[in-house]
Formats: sequence, C-alpha cells, structure tokens
Amino acid sequence: MATSEEIEKYCRNCVSRDFVNGKGLICKRTGELPTFEEECDSFEQDKELERLAPPKPEDFPVSMTEEEMLAEENLPKGILCAVVACIVGAVAWGLISVFTGRQIGFMPIAIGFMVGFAMRQGKGIRPIFGIIGAALSLVSCILGDFLSIIGYISQDYEMGYFQVLAGVDYGEIFSILLKNVMSMTALFYGFALYEGYKFSFRVQKHPEGGKI
Repeated sequence: MATSEEIEKYCRNCVSRDFVNGKGLICKRTGELPTFEEECDSFEQDKELERLAPPKPEDFPVSMTEEEMLAEENLPKGILCAVVACIVGAVAWGLISVFTGRQIGFMPIAIGFMVGFAMRQGKGIRPIFGIIGAALSLVSCILGDFLSIIGYISQDYEMGYFQVLAGVDYGEIFSILLKNVMSMTALFYGFALYEGYKFSFRVQKHPEGGKI
C-alpha cells in the first residue's frame, strides 16, 4: 500500500489536485484527501504542469521489485520476436543494398535497434536477454550481407535469385563475407552488437494511469 507521502507526490501531477487550508492537498473530484492502495481510476496527467516543470524521478515511486520483474520475464517470447526481427532486418538489408547498388552503413545500426527492441518484448532484466539480442543482431547483419551478395551476383549475371542460391560457390561467398567483416563493416557490426544488447532489456517505466 502506498504511503501518504507517496500518494501526495503522485497526486501533485494530476489535473484534479487542489489545495485547501487546513487539509492540504485534496482531490477535486471527492473534496477529500486522496486515498487509494495501488491505483487511482480518476488519475489524469497534468500536461501543462509536466511541460512547465517535468516531474523528477523521485516523484514517482518504483512500481515493481526485482522479484516481480523476474516473474514477468518471458524468454521464449523475446527470442521469437527477436528472430522475426532478425529475418526481417536481413531481408531488408539485402533488398536495399541490391536496389541502391551499395552497402548502407546505417543498416547494421538499424538492425541492432530493431532486434534489441523486439527482444525487449520478453520483458527481460537478466544478461541472457542482452546476449541473445546481440547474437541475433550479428546473425541478421551477416545474413543481410549474404543476401545482398547473392543479389549482386543475380543482377550481374542476369540469373534468377534462387538459381544463384542453388549454384553459387559458397566458399567464395564466405570469403567475400569475411573480407567485409575484416573491413570497416566490422565497426558497424560492433554497433549492431552493442545496440542488440543494450535495447534487449525492459525499461521500468513510471507508473501509468495512477498506479503507484
């Protein structure tokens, strides 16, 4: 149950707050001191007050303990979402590279963000979420690079994409991939790894809807 001090700090940010001599901060809707255990159904954020004086983090008590957040973790869901993002990012990389005729440096950065954000849907706080997010970001980058190389060969030799996939010398393809990684591409892969790790963890937001 929220303490009176916590409730008062929170209600300062509600449009229904008022101040009465002798009582202090009250709720305009009830005319009484605000009292609730976890949430106030009538809470409405005062946007003007937020614009003029953004609330400090200490104005909002932490809503969940570490044990509660661990209980909400869903690693399979996070992995599933991240795998989908990994595949989508790789395909997008291949298509954009082939259509533009060049490798675009920001693609690994975008992929790292996308895969990490998808992994975050598992609401994880343990390191395993970041490790898997980073690994899938790297896989997506390598796969995207691979698909773009196949696309270039398909264009140069006027062959079907799947025809190239069926008859290409994969040893040569991996040699090209390795050269790309050893070049400046490695720097962008590093960004993808960093973002894939960083964005994979849940963000503990401030309470919404009046929840303490």
